[in-house]
Amino acid sequence: MPALLPPDLRPRLAALAVAVALLAACSRHPVGPARTFGAYEAKAVTTAESARSSVETVRLASEAGDDHDGFGPYLSVLVSGREDALAGVQDTFRSIQSPDEGGDALGDELDGLLGSALSHVTEIRTALRRGQLAGLRDVAAPLVDDSAALERFVEDHG
Repeated sequence: MPALLPPDLRPRLAALAVAVALLAACSRHPVGPARTFGAYEAKAVTTAESARSSVETVRLASEAGDDHDGFGPYLSVLVSGREDALAGVQDTFRSIQSPDEGGDALGDELDGLLGSALSHVTEIRTALRRGQLAGLRDVAAPLVDDSAALERFVEDHG
């Protein structure tokens, strides 16, 4: 079969195809609908596990900062990264379309847990940026409950 495109146009189209593929890969929320409650619930559990990991990292960093007079700028960057990760998993989960009313309730439950955890992580980041290492454990105390709630969610729905 003969080529339908002139030879000088082929590299341009190939470059355009690569650019389109890269742009599509950069999509902020590449997650579509969950067709069944089970699929939605599985995505919720994965989200809760990821969120719990971020919460525990921040909790441990806060304890280290308070107990050992940790290096504030390092801890600030660490916590900021976990805050971004937590916000990212929340945004990604919100982009998944629930299959039914049961999924809506499940999504609302998880969104509340994620919002609470994110709020507490933000408080810790703010304290770190202000150089308030002393008492950081107290600021991080609500993360214990956030982590436990996320773990219960995983156990209940996993």
